[in-house]
Amino acid sequence: MVGCLGSVLALLIADGLAGDVASASADPAVVGIIPAIDVPAPRFSSAAAPIHSGGQASRIELNDADVTATLSAWYRLAYVGGGTRLRVFEHYPHAIADPDPDLVRSAHVAWRLANRIAGQDGKPQASNQPPRWAQFRTGTDTGGSGGLIFTLAYIDALTPGALVGTLRVAGSGGIGPDGAVFPVSNLEIKVAAAMLAEPDVVFTTRPPKQVEPVTIVATQPSRHPAGGYTIGEWLNLIGFEQAGRLAASHPGTAVVVVHDVRQALAWLCGRTGSAIACATAGRSALLPIGTS
Repeated sequence: MVGCLGSVLALLIADGLAGDVASASADPAVVGIIPAIDVPAPRFSSAAAPIHSGGQASRIELNDADVTATLSAWYRLAYVGGGTRLRVFEHYPHAIADPDPDLVRSAHVAWRLANRIAGQDGKPQASNQPPRWAQFRTGTDTGGSGGLIFTLAYIDALTPGALVGTLRVAGSGGIGPDGAVFPVSNLEIKVAAAMLAEPDVVFTTRPPKQVEPVTIVATQPSRHPAGGYTIGEWLNLIGFEQAGRLAASHPGTAVVVVHDVRQALAWLCGRTGSAIACATAGRSALLPIGTS
């Protein structure tokens, strides 16, 4: 449950799944954003030859700085093809050109899902797409693997106070309109960057190599509830909440495998004991699976 990055990374996973990519040619540092942490990335090996890949963890910022100031610390993970550094950014540039369609699509899905989970009325939540104040600073990054962390950050923005207090949360995973979390590529390099941010938890879609232990909570193998199970039982939300409570008594970084945003929320409820986080997790368990 309490994970640490032992000897950092042995091979690069490039499986073509959803993945946010930070452009090496449009480095945020080049446009005036200085990384808080900047260290050499390990050298990876493929079957053909050694290759380089960098990674970064970027703290979520919205266009509205006042709203951003009320959020807990959420870190979006990305890899840098051809890069040679691991970096942590506490600040990030606005989109320099037209944002990447996959990244925009991921943010829109996250916004709509977060609105359903937050369960609040009001003008900011009424739009089908994120209003200007709620748009993320993403520079020239591409890809859809920020969906999970986008959803959690939007839920935070739409609920009172900082959703998980001073907890630092990193994660990578695509998001579906019903809350399913999709696998991502280049997970090892992303987790390596995440660990530099000293998070309390890293949410992943599978156990990353060379990080142990990893929290894996048993769930039903099928995506859709059947045979009399409720959604909460099917996703074993009680198990995730218990895992979060256990992590609260063990200092360090927990690396937790999740397949649905409801599982991440249940873990955060257990970890923090926050009334808002637990109420939000409870509301999410009432949303049906398989809706669009």
